[in-house]
Amino acid sequence: MNRILIVGLLRVRGVVEAVEPLAPSNSVGNVGLMQTPTARFSGAGNLRAGFSSARPLDAFFISAQPYDWLEATYRYTTFRYSGIDGTFSEDGRIDKSFDVKLGLLSEGRWMPAFAAGLYDLGGTGLLSAEYVVLGKRIGDFDLSLGLGWGRLGARGGLDNPFTALSDSFETRESQGEQGGQFEVKRVFSGPATDLFGGIRWQPEGSRWALMIEREGNDYSSEPFGNNLEVEWPINVGFAYQGRQFGVRGSWERGDQLSLGFYFSDDLSKPGPAKVLDPPPTPVSPPDVGGVRSDEGGGIDVEALRDALRRQGILLLRAAQADGAARATIWYSQRSYREPVHSTLRVARTSSMLLPAEVETIEIVDVVAGQEQSRVLVDRQAVRAQASLQQPELPVLSSQQFRRPRLEVVTDDAGGKSPWHNLDWFVGPRYRQSLGDPDESYRAQLLLQFGLYKQWSAYLQTSAVAEVGIVGNLDDIERESDSTLPRVRSDIAAYYREGEHGLRRLEANYIRPLSDTVFGRVSAGIFEEMYGGVAAELLYRPFASNWAMGVNVNRVRQRAFDQRFGFRDYEVTTGHATVYHYFAPLAMHSQLSAGCYLARDCGATLKLEREFSTGARFGIFATKTNVSSEEFGEGSFDKGFVITIPFDLFLPRSSTAVADISFRPLTRDGGQMVRDGVSLYAETQRRDVLRILRARNKR
Repeated sequence: MNRILIVGLLRVRGVVEAVEPLAPSNSVGNVGLMQTPTARFSGAGNLRAGFSSARPLDAFFISAQPYDWLEATYRYTTFRYSGIDGTFSEDGRIDKSFDVKLGLLSEGRWMPAFAAGLYDLGGTGLLSAEYVVLGKRIGDFDLSLGLGWGRLGARGGLDNPFTALSDSFETRESQGEQGGQFEVKRVFSGPATDLFGGIRWQPEGSRWALMIEREGNDYSSEPFGNNLEVEWPINVGFAYQGRQFGVRGSWERGDQLSLGFYFSDDLSKPGPAKVLDPPPTPVSPPDVGGVRSDEGGGIDVEALRDALRRQGILLLRAAQADGAARATIWYSQRSYREPVHSTLRVARTSSMLLPAEVETIEIVDVVAGQEQSRVLVDRQAVRAQASLQQPELPVLSSQQFRRPRLEVVTDDAGGKSPWHNLDWFVGPRYRQSLGDPDESYRAQLLLQFGLYKQWSAYLQTSAVAEVGIVGNLDDIERESDSTLPRVRSDIAAYYREGEHGLRRLEANYIRPLSDTVFGRVSAGIFEEMYGGVAAELLYRPFASNWAMGVNVNRVRQRAFDQRFGFRDYEVTTGHATVYHYFAPLAMHSQLSAGCYLARDCGATLKLEREFSTGARFGIFATKTNVSSEEFGEGSFDKGFVITIPFDLFLPRSSTAVADISFRPLTRDGGQMVRDGVSLYAETQRRDVLRILRARNKR
């Protein structure tokens, strides 16, 4: 299936295909052969992480595909070999890189696929390269041919065609060790280029492939003295591609063995069948009996409450005027991540147990006593679809939603408040550090203890403590050299002295001021490094794909032992934020402007692609009035985020998600503070368009 992609930067319009999900990774984590990229992609939703060792470098990589036509790779490279004597070194030099590849044309009957990409985008430039590449399948053979600049074209067999346009393309410069800037002048520059390409043979139905390729790199100008003598630029190898595991081996340049492996998963695909979920209420067709026929008898609240309780749903209230054709059902639940799932179950159950005269059911989702959504469904349509075992609601439109009301909803059916319980949890937590110059990767496994209490419809408190189990984060000895206030770069001291500690102890008072305006005040220990007081306002129009808010906080830096002590540093920060969802690309965007922890001012942009499964791939970047020199290595704050719902791996529905954030390194410029519960996240269940999107993707 084709889609039109407008790539403004390259000024190319192309048709891009959804390609094979089992495309193998090359030595630097991109879909390719061994050392070279191809025009292939692994399919939207694919996430892979792996390791490769190929002289002169070792590479750890994480690669994600938010779209069929876009591949993004974060790479952590260690140069462990010396070109002087060819020996292996334990304390090799380290480089961090970000790669991107765009699909520009899909493969047709006669036309090849066409893609373009950049290596080391915004990095030091030590491994930078640009390329365009063609791909064509002929039977079991997949052929690729590309033209490379920078490291991919270092052999220099051809003149750079862009030098005919401007002399500025003659010179190619690296940024040095600081890096971090997006050097547009470096792209497609250099006096020479070279061809690369290869063939992959994979018999139909086989997961094994054989490969041969020619490189465009002669390894004569490798970073950190890792130059190699290369007489034969031909590599041969094999690849095995499982659905969640891949391995690659090759013999390169006639004298070097290369090995690599990766783990992957397609987060756009639904998880296992929810065989441990309670079964929904059986539903008979509209022309078959089985519903209550005692007109005027009213709602049998006990029967309805028992039927919903068996499905993990709490009935709060049920109402019907005498003989009326509409009934209203209020419910609350914490079993299903998407509201459409619980709404469907309530609709099915109500369609069988409400009095016969009821024709329309109004279903109200309630969280902590506050209405989130009101959905109108036609009773007969629900029974017609449910009896045919079609797992979706009747076609919904925004006209079938009503604005939630502001009054507090109590549990009239059960005779108690919906916030009567004290919730607690115990579970593992994993945290990591990438980019420490003394150790390529550090991590720690902790045991987390949490308490949560909803005191009223508006007031909630939470506490989280952690105990370290095993890891090496507390071994970090390098001290911060930042010239800015050390608002984040003292993280090593928190790891060493606060291995066991109190991570959060806060109170949040959240109240709707109208059906579109919400307010929050918070106080306490907000995170590992800060505590204080905060306030937030959010304007979120009903049935709209955008919102805007503003927050302000006064916070103080916590003591390193992460107990109840505080340090002297205190600051006021705040931001104005605009949120937007762009449906054609399923993209959430968030733009915040304001003042940060180091008293610098600027803006943060965050972009996330969301899949129907709830998984997200995203990137963020912050630029403030701190110069690149003041900021230090990396030049400005940036990174990427991945959200993975537990639903994708469990045989039972779950509301839990794992939020993973990666920064190449931790510096002090452009740093925000977590200052309590986010109003935008807290009001997500009021998003009518989200319910419609979830229903349409089921």
